Amino acid sequence: MDNILTMLRSEKMTSVTSDRAEPSRKTRLFAAACAGAVTLAASLSANAAFVVTGGSTSPWPVPDNDFTSDLNVKGYNQMMTGAQLSVDMDGSVTFYYIAAESAYTNSFNSGSSNTMTENNDSFKWDGWDSFSINVTAGEVLNFSFTSDNASALTPVDNASGSNLSGLGIMTSTAIPELVLAYNDNYLGFVDSDFDDMMVRAQFIPTAVPLPAAVWLFGSGLIGLIGMARRRKQ
Repeated sequence: MDNILTMLRSEKMTSVTSDRAEPSRKTRLFAAACAGAVTLAASLSANAAFVVTGGSTSPWPVPDNDFTSDLNVKGYNQMMTGAQLSVDMDGSVTFYYIAAESAYTNSFNSGSSNTMTENNDSFKWDGWDSFSINVTAGEVLNFSFTSDNASALTPVDNASGSNLSGLGIMTSTAIPELVLAYNDNYLGFVDSDFDDMMVRAQFIPTAVPLPAAVWLFGSGLIGLIGMARRRKQ
């Protein structure tokens, strides 16, 4: 009799333990599904990037650039010259005028309505001025650098690919943003320090809805939970 009671108690405890464990397993499955969805969504937004086409790598640090130490602190360690800049996703690009060192007054432009003119020569990462433009995947960015002394200098135009040797595109290992550096008299070989006007470019992708695969995964998980309940009953 004692043996029978012991067996009954053991079976009851096993059943209680199983009932308690079931919600825990479901909770873990649900948490895993949520984590997967969040990870996928995050990876989609993180895939947004600038695309640098052509050009060649220039020496770093850039000789005689007045803002080398500021750029090094931010993790910038490479510059391409002669390259053209585009984007690989829909979104927007915000440009920040961050520094300049020039005997001329230079400007950064995008279209006819967006212009920033050099007005402060010290370094300010948040920018002395800024504006944003909307962009689409595969678009070559519409921007240019010009000077108030156009007869002596050569404007740089990214959209048309004109005079790109006067454009330095600086990249960082720590920040997914570019610094566009203008050399306002490179054809005269007066200097090649690429600090005559510097603009930070920040790309923000358009929000992308979760793909159908995420919803299918969630539906499948709910189905598995339902099957587990029926099996238990």
